[in-house]
Amino acid sequence: MGQERGHLRAQRGQPGQRHLGRALAEHRRRRAVTCGHPEPVTPRRDPPPLGVALVGAGRWATVHRAALPRAGARLVGVATGSDASRARVAREWDVFATTDMAALLARPEVEAVVIASPNDLHATQACAALEAGKHVLVEKPIAIDVASAERVERAAEQSDRVLAVGLEMRVFTLFERVKALLDEGALGAPVHLALDLFRRPHRAGSGGWKHDPERRGSSVLEEPIHYLDLARWYLGEIASLRAWAVSRPGREALREQLDVRLESERGAVANVTRSVAAGGHAVDVRVVGERAALRATWRGRMDVDPRPAVRLELHDAAGSRLLPITAATGHAHDVWRQTAAFVRSVRKGVEPPATAHDGVRSVELCHAVERSLASGERVTLRQG
Repeated sequence: MGQERGHLRAQRGQPGQRHLGRALAEHRRRRAVTCGHPEPVTPRRDPPPLGVALVGAGRWATVHRAALPRAGARLVGVATGSDASRARVAREWDVFATTDMAALLARPEVEAVVIASPNDLHATQACAALEAGKHVLVEKPIAIDVASAERVERAAEQSDRVLAVGLEMRVFTLFERVKALLDEGALGAPVHLALDLFRRPHRAGSGGWKHDPERRGSSVLEEPIHYLDLARWYLGEIASLRAWAVSRPGREALREQLDVRLESERGAVANVTRSVAAGGHAVDVRVVGERAALRATWRGRMDVDPRPAVRLELHDAAGSRLLPITAATGHAHDVWRQTAAFVRSVRKGVEPPATAHDGVRSVELCHAVERSLASGERVTLRQG
């Protein structure tokens, strides 16, 4: 009987011994890892920073330069408009600088180009960069006339490269949040939109180009283009518009007080107003939907104020309440997000926040405003 019990204990112990053997083998494997003999693992490597060249060396090019490292890119060259600016950039930025854009585009480390030059140069420079096989982020406007804008769009399609347009309000956290709430249906279908900008006069730009209609194009292309683009982004394609403008004597070309009434193809109405006869910088966005209303405000000493007052209010059947929103939004905080989105488009093949087609449509809206101002009549836009 004792022998039988011993035999049974031995049988019952066999599975335990097998389990113990597996445990010892696992222990030895882990000990080998800790002793410097790890199993081969393929390390994850982030892509190297995108090599980006700047075209332009003024104030806005400086903003783009500061945004590059945070966005996963590095500055590898600059094309400037004069020998003086070339020498300054080479000295102060410690980077290759030239007045010959073709020479810049020929450099193999240049994978992408950010164009921040005067408006009249955008189309030609964007096409040259695309034809050289570079990805392009071009500041608004994509061109100063519709035909040139469409030429850039065709060049982008033929090149199979990313063409992004600097309609950066689309990546500002506050305005992006408004868009998200609309897309989520928090307001219901939008019925009315009001966009109001009240700010100090514009800077003249290097050499005064922003006050030269030949270089700037329509004054509507300089800043109202952002708010016309937001109206289209929020409401969909615009079917028609009518515009009014008044200015103080001697400032007529600036369209100091501009009012534009737009009607979308879906039936919503928008009023875009802009004044450059004030101090500071204030933006007010109000959206009325079928079920709720929304108000977003931004107040600062200037457009690049790093500490603005920001507010987002929702008004619905449950009452009125403030929605959480960061105060770190606006030109001082969000431009890098546009650059980061551009880099992501290049790396992953996704659409940028504003495409070449968006650039074309924004220029069409601005020229429709000019036609309405000239005729005093409502202007119908092409569909799509």
